[in-house]
Amino acid sequence: MNTTLDVFTDGEYDVNRLKEIYEINQDNVPDVGTLDSISKLKELISISSYHSILLLDNNVIGFSICFREGTSYWSENYKYFITHLKKFLYVDRIAIDQNYRRKGLGRKMYKDIFLNAEQDELTITAEVNTKPINQPSLNFHTTMGFKQIGKREFLDHNVAYFIK
Repeated sequence: MNTTLDVFTDGEYDVNRLKEIYEINQDNVPDVGTLDSISKLKELISISSYHSILLLDNNVIGFSICFREGTSYWSENYKYFITHLKKFLYVDRIAIDQNYRRKGLGRKMYKDIFLNAEQDELTITAEVNTKPINQPSLNFHTTMGFKQIGKREFLDHNVAYFIK
């Protein structure tokens, strides 16, 4: 499978890809958080530190959105890492079109995130749902070398916090 990864930093993004990214995000709920609108996605990406889109035949089949410490991001999960680490890259969401899962594409996307984080010697952080359980993601993150450092219960879901 011949894919390409377009990487954007410091809030940059391709406005022509927002609809495709939004649709993949919404198709992956509850594994990733829902977004109210494309405008909310645009707001999220515009404050991101790192954002990538995975393309196959010029179609978006995956994306990631990450944040450095010190960003004005409103997520309670992001805030957990602010209170525990000084320097980090938070993987807020990474999603693959359901037709292309289990083909090593998430691993490919994470490898680029790792390379980006290595430049500034950053700890990579993420959270994974434990209620409802996202067992494939828990297995994936463990296989990729992440270690669980905490957990939190919310009213409608629970998460485990990971670092690498």
